[in-house]
Amino acid sequence: MIKEETWSVSIQRARAFFREQSDVTEENADHYSFGSCRISLTELKPKGMGVWAAKRIKVRMEGEDADVEAIYHRYFIQFLSTGG
Repeated sequence: MIKEETWSVSIQRARAFFREQSDVTEENADHYSFGSCRISLTELKPKGMGVWAAKRIKVRMEGEDADVEAIYHRYFIQFLSTGG
């Protein structure tokens, strides 16, 4: 399964989230693993909305369905209130 989405979350907050997960391994600042799931973060150009620019990242998760769904659910619940 591959899940790829753009979120209005700073890359620093996303990194902090994955680093806080005891069962997630950091491969480098923007690549993590959870079971069979490989997670990558890509910082995107901020999206301008008038005088305000929203930070954005692309989150890509790829691996066996159960692993992708499990870590995605945690990520989704963590950042749901940001309007990702």
